[in-house]
Amino acid sequence: MSESLAWQPSLTEASPSLFSTSFCVLDLETTGVGGESAITEIGAVVVRGGEVEKKFQSLVNPGIRIDPMITAITGITNEMVAEAPGIASVLPSFLEFAKNSVWVAHNARFDIGFLKR
Repeated sequence: MSESLAWQPSLTEASPSLFSTSFCVLDLETTGVGGESAITEIGAVVVRGGEVEKKFQSLVNPGIRIDPMITAITGITNEMVAEAPGIASVLPSFLEFAKNSVWVAHNARFDIGFLKR
């Protein structure tokens, strides 16, 4: 351990309540960033005490075509989502999965904005 960090308490010493809190770490893939864009995948893990407790992953049929540029970024193709459920079917399962957890996302404003649509 670095000497500059040696003085810091461990997570359990610093805040036992944080150690016992469930965090849902969320990531979405979408067809783009604009108002007409839609979710193509939801991925998440619930972490408690530094351990992954459960995982969630679902492709989502966005109801619109995925631009080849987006496929190049995400790896998600139109063929992959063609038979996937729509967001109205996936969202309730995800919300149940994430229930009672603090949500964490790299770009939370973006991801939560899409989930609220």
